[in-house]
Order: sequence, then structure tokens, then C-alpha cells
Amino acid sequence: MRQSPEFLSVIYGLQSTIEATQEGTTNIIKITATVDDPKKAERYATLTAEAYREENIYNRNRQVIEARRFVEGQLQAMEAHLREAEQSLTSFKEQEGQVFVTEEARQALAQYQQLEAQQEQLLRVKKEVASQLESLKKGGEIGTTSNRVYSDEVEALISRLNTRMVDLTQERNNLLINYTPEHALVKELDRKIKNVKEEMIRELEGKLGTFSGRERAIQESIGRYKDRYLGLPQAAIQLSRLEREVMVNSNLYATLKAKHQEFMIKGAERIEEVSIIEPAVEPTRPINAPNLPLNAFLGLLMGAMVGLVAAFLKESFDTSIGTIEEVESYLKVPVLGVIPRVDRKETERAIQQGFKEKLALETMDMYCHLVSLFDPQSPLAEGYRSLRTNIQFTGLAQGQRVLAFVSAGAQEGKTTSAVNLAIALAQDGKRVLLVDADLRKPIIHERLGL
Repeated sequence: MRQSPEFLSVIYGLQSTIEATQEGTTNIIKITATVDDPKKAERYATLTAEAYREENIYNRNRQVIEARRFVEGQLQAMEAHLREAEQSLTSFKEQEGQVFVTEEARQALAQYQQLEAQQEQLLRVKKEVASQLESLKKGGEIGTTSNRVYSDEVEALISRLNTRMVDLTQERNNLLINYTPEHALVKELDRKIKNVKEEMIRELEGKLGTFSGRERAIQESIGRYKDRYLGLPQAAIQLSRLEREVMVNSNLYATLKAKHQEFMIKGAERIEEVSIIEPAVEPTRPINAPNLPLNAFLGLLMGAMVGLVAAFLKESFDTSIGTIEEVESYLKVPVLGVIPRVDRKETERAIQQGFKEKLALETMDMYCHLVSLFDPQSPLAEGYRSLRTNIQFTGLAQGQRVLAFVSAGAQEGKTTSAVNLAIALAQDGKRVLLVDADLRKPIIHERLGL
């Protein structure tokens, strides 16, 4: 799960929506889910509480649960071994017939078989203790290894030590709800957990040493009976071995069966420390319901303020000339006229109305630049006539006869303005000489169709 970006994304998303708080000084935990869907809020809170409850039950009863799972697995394996041993014994008896053994030989066989059974059981217990000891030294807990072998002696030791470890771990997890791992209380629990783990290691090592001494004693006893055992007939030895295997497997199966029933009873009496006092309910209204009148008023107020600030900033940083008065104030000269900007298509429609046939593109382009002649009622023509009148009252009255049209760049209307003003003056009865002094790109002759 830690290596899956998808699962991590879901977990981090839930962490941002779930909040758990302690109710005062009580042991009651309040779980709150904050999402934009009321049904999801109820479901998230309910599932979180149930997951916490199940996790607590598992932690408190983990030893019983793991032991039951182990015994169930061992029962299946042992049942198969028992059936195989019984089948081998039956096949041997059918093949060899009746095997006669003296009472003395039978006692020797029984004693030898008992010692071998004790040795086999002891080896299994040692393997379990060594496995649990290795798990502890690596940082794990007792009872988590998969190759565990059941033993009453080791189980009693595990139960006493591991219960203490589980209690301390659960207490630490509860503290981490409100504190960080660096808090003094959490560090104190870490120290206690470390001490318990060290004690567990010491006791298991001591138990392992005890088992090793017992194993040596059993091996010495087996050595004393070995010569007598090997002197018996081969058929008797084989029969004894098969009977011993059936007996050992049968005893182990009966023990595991009894322990399985015991763990089933303990599982039914599981410890439950967490209970859901008040289930989550679907909220009927949001926790931060919007106040529409207030929000509308604040929105209008903020919009007006932002608009005023934006307009002020725009006006402050605007250095362009926008009015006739600004032009006259900046240049210290009077404005003689203003030629409006008119849509080209409107001009074309107005000119076409004066002709029955559709004008060619080149002809229409030439006529559009001569609006004073071909569209005298347009705002453009009126603008040039106003310019003519103002020039007559200012320049011509003072004896000025020459006008020059200049601009800072190309395509700014010098030729169009000069031609239309000349037409407007001629329409007023004035004699006009129009000179094209544009040496770079002369175009007046094209505008006049010459």
C-alpha cells in the first residue's frame, strides 16, 4: 500500500477530511468528517469509527487470533500426516503379517520410542523459541512468525510477555493521537517497550539454554538404549517405528484439536475496549451555510472598491492623449477638426446604393477613399467639411494658402485626408492644387484614378 500512489492519494485525502478530538478529560473520542456531501460525511465518520474499533479489538486479542490461525493450519497438516502414518502402518501389517515381539523387547522399544518422541518435540520447541527470538532481535513482536510450533511452556512465556508489550503499544498509539513521537510521555513509553523487549529476549535465551540441556540428557538416554534397540528384528523395529509415528501424530492431533477448541472459546470471549456510543448521522445543513444577503452585499462592496482602485490605477498610469483639450494643452495649438472612424463595410453599402450595377473591387476601394465625392452624407464627409470651414476661418483669413499633411508613421490617413479636404474645398468653389510630395510611396494619382 505504501508503494501505491493511488492508495497514498486516497489516504492523504481522508486525513484532510477526518478529525478526531478527545472530549475534555474523558476517554471519549469524537470523530468529525468534513466533506461537501452529507452522505459521504456520515459514511466517512462511521467507517472511521468502525475501523478504529476493529483495530483495537485485533490488537487486544492478537495473541489469541494468531494462535488460533496457527493451530488451524497445523491441524490440517497434522491430519494429513496422521492419515499417511496410519496408511503406512496398515500396509506394513498387510505385507508382513503378525510380528511377534517379546515383552522385554517391547519395553525396550517403548522406552526408545518415548525418548525419540521427546527429542522430536523438544527440537520443535527449540525451533519455535529460536524463531521468536530472531523476530524480536529484528524489531518484531512475539507470535508473528509463520513457522511457529505450539508448546505449552513457550505459550505461557509468550502470553505473559507479549500481553505487556501489546498494552504498552496500544497506550503509545493512543498518545500519538494528541502528541508527537518527540513528546516526553511517548518517549517514556518507548523506553518501557524497549525494556520489555529486552526482558523478553533474555527470558527466551534462558529458555533456549534450558532446552539445549534437556536435549543433551535425552540424547544420552537414547545412546544407552540404542544397542538394545538395534539388536531387535528389523520387522519389529519397522513396526515399532510405524506405531510410534502413528501414536505421536495422534497425540499431536488430539492436543491441537483441544487447543483449537480452547482458542475458539477465548475468541468468543474477546476483549472489546472500544464501543460506538453515538453513531454518525447525516447532517441536515452545512456547518458553514452561506448568508446570501450578506455575501451579496459584501460582493458588491468589494467589487465597487476593486473597480475604483483599478480605475484609479489605470488613470494614473495612462499617459496617452484622449481628448481634444489634452491635445491643445499639450501641443499649444488649436484643433481644427476631428475625422471619425467609420466601418468600411458601412461606407461600401452607402456608396453602392448610388449605383445600379455592382462596383468592382478596385473601383469600390477608390470610391471609399473619396467619401467627400461619392458619399457626401456620411460622417466622414461631414468631418472633412467641418475641417474645411475651420481652416477657412483661421488660416485662409490670415492669408495662408499652403497646407501640408504629415504623420509619424505610414498608413495613418495622410493621402485620404488630403484628397478629401481638396474635394471639400473645390466643392466650396475654391481653386485647389493637390501636390503629392510623398517620395517613398506616392499614391494620390491612384486614388483619383489617374
